[in-house]
Amino acid sequence: MAIMSRIIRLNKMKTTSPFFIHGIDCYMAGVRLIRQPGLRRFVIIPLVINMALFSIASWMLWLYLSTAVDSMLPSWLSWLAWLILPVFMAAVMVVVYYAFTLVANIIASPFYGYLAKGVERHLKGETHLSLETDFFSTETLAILGSELRKLVYYLVRAIPLLLLSLIPGVNVITLPLWLLFSAWFLSFEYAGYAFENHGVLFNEQKRILKQSRANSLAFGGLSLLATTIPIVNLFAPAVAVAGATKMLYE
Repeated sequence: MAIMSRIIRLNKMKTTSPFFIHGIDCYMAGVRLIRQPGLRRFVIIPLVINMALFSIASWMLWLYLSTAVDSMLPSWLSWLAWLILPVFMAAVMVVVYYAFTLVANIIASPFYGYLAKGVERHLKGETHLSLETDFFSTETLAILGSELRKLVYYLVRAIPLLLLSLIPGVNVITLPLWLLFSAWFLSFEYAGYAFENHGVLFNEQKRILKQSRANSLAFGGLSLLATTIPIVNLFAPAVAVAGATKMLYE
């Protein structure tokens, strides 16, 4: 009954902010929320995971692209590599960093589940934020399973869109669609931790978020932008989890 009453409240979610502004406000509020003393420990370990993965991604990306650009340019144009390489790298890093974000989210998902719990308690005004943490519990396995299901959901739709975006002419339509879908998915991804804490599962999560598409896309679009900015992308997932929890709580 408690779960169903929570779903009903989420379905009737009303905000004073017009259209997509609420989603943006909540994402920005996530920056403040992850700095709360009782919540920091659930941010530190995902931050370390993100730093490790993004460092590897940046190193591999630089090695690959520097070789690729050198091989593409004729010898008499090799002096242009310093100009072409940063532009080429900026375009590719959007996709690479985004992919590494999805992997990092799966590894750090148990911590994000506890972060969502802590944020909700904070929003309720509870001063004692300590949580019992058992990262080998059935609940943790359920969260990991949900993350893997979401990853499959994303890949089945995003890969065809991304491949079509490489075709001249067709990409005029498919590239914007890929960006919109990615924004929607990130909203779905980061709201999932708060949903799952209340037993609201995959299909019901989608149904509820679709009732406020503008907020969901605005929130996800800002999350997508944050994943492409070096250093910012290290903190972006934790900020998004905290902000999505606030968005649903309100």
